[in-house]
Amino acid sequence: MTSDELIISYAVKVNGGSGVLVSALSPDFTYVLTASHVIGDPVVVIRDGKNLNVIGAPYRHAQYDCSILKVEYQTDISQHIWRGELEAGSRVSYVGYPRSNIGSNRPYKIYTGTSNDKAHQLIVCNLDNSPSQESIEGMSGGGIYNIRAGVPHLWAVEARMDDEDIDARYGRIRCHSMECFDKIIEANQLAQMAPFYMQCFSNLKDDIFHFNAANPRNVEKLREKLREMAEWLIEQNIPAPHDLMMRYKRELLLGHNEPDSTVLDRSLWVAYLEFAVVCSILDGAEKIDDVYLETLDRRRRFMYSCSGENWLWKLSDLIKAARAMLDANGVIFVNSPEENAVDLPDAKDIQEVLDDIASSPKFREITRIDSTHGDIVNTYSFAHMKGLRNKFVLAKHREYGGLPSSQQLKIFKEYYDCLIKEES
Repeated sequence: MTSDELIISYAVKVNGGSGVLVSALSPDFTYVLTASHVIGDPVVVIRDGKNLNVIGAPYRHAQYDCSILKVEYQTDISQHIWRGELEAGSRVSYVGYPRSNIGSNRPYKIYTGTSNDKAHQLIVCNLDNSPSQESIEGMSGGGIYNIRAGVPHLWAVEARMDDEDIDARYGRIRCHSMECFDKIIEANQLAQMAPFYMQCFSNLKDDIFHFNAANPRNVEKLREKLREMAEWLIEQNIPAPHDLMMRYKRELLLGHNEPDSTVLDRSLWVAYLEFAVVCSILDGAEKIDDVYLETLDRRRRFMYSCSGENWLWKLSDLIKAARAMLDANGVIFVNSPEENAVDLPDAKDIQEVLDDIASSPKFREITRIDSTHGDIVNTYSFAHMKGLRNKFVLAKHREYGGLPSSQQLKIFKEYYDCLIKEES
């Protein structure tokens, strides 16, 4: 499917205007982003000539001409969203359903153009060949895309021509950025818009286990075997990132100060797939499903932080999370952007945190953490995945390089197995 075919497949008619389909973090509905002024009563949304069931009333922005609708769940939406900046002059594509094309075998139209400016969450774009207002009537609410590496990324939604003088309305369109729709979601406590990669780990498998070894050739065979394991787990229907997010929610996040939106970070889900591969190797599990996760949840957990600070600063949060989630001898694997992280806290690190927690007034009227609870805490393990990679892969690259492919996962398992047994 070409990029133009893809953006057409996400376009819908909304009453007398247009809209764009975006996945939500819910299996019950899909979002339509559109301009508020095109929405009629009743609300009618049409995709490929078929009416979609509209769920509930529109959610409107308090200030700008933009709204979100819920429609029946659409299974084939893998929308890429671009929330970053674009330099003035960046190429864009604009798709919608103009009134002039009604009844034709091409009811949609795509215009190309360039971004002009962005201020106060409003974006102005210049369309090629300066089409008149009459040419684009009916396209209000249509998506504005930037094509990156051949993949269209939704960047904004059009609302109107830019010029105030009707006679001068040629080629300049005014659009609302994705931040405007994020504000609608936040104000109404709606499910977040879902990045495309949340639908399947197959979207992330090429990003896992990048080993920046002194001699990269020494770890090529290991990485190949680890990626084969990931592909096998995907073929065996490992739950999608979206499903795992709904299962664990904030239990995936390290500390109360971590923003809720971190659960959508691509880096979190790349790391989770690595965690799943490590668990499957340690446990000899051929598939990761709900049954396996039930057995895993009290033994081993994954937590993520978007902070690049030293992860040992969050040992207090880790200990509290372990007490809430793990049985004795449980392990928490941590990941964060900290590339040079140490692999494990030492005994002094743990004891300092325990002493600090035990001295808090919150613990004076209950059993002290450094007594009964402390005995359990001392059985927990905490490890940073990048620290383990540095210690057991990068520092051992010559050892992996001297082994045949058949021995790669064996030695990998021995190192990680040894860690778990020694620390638990």
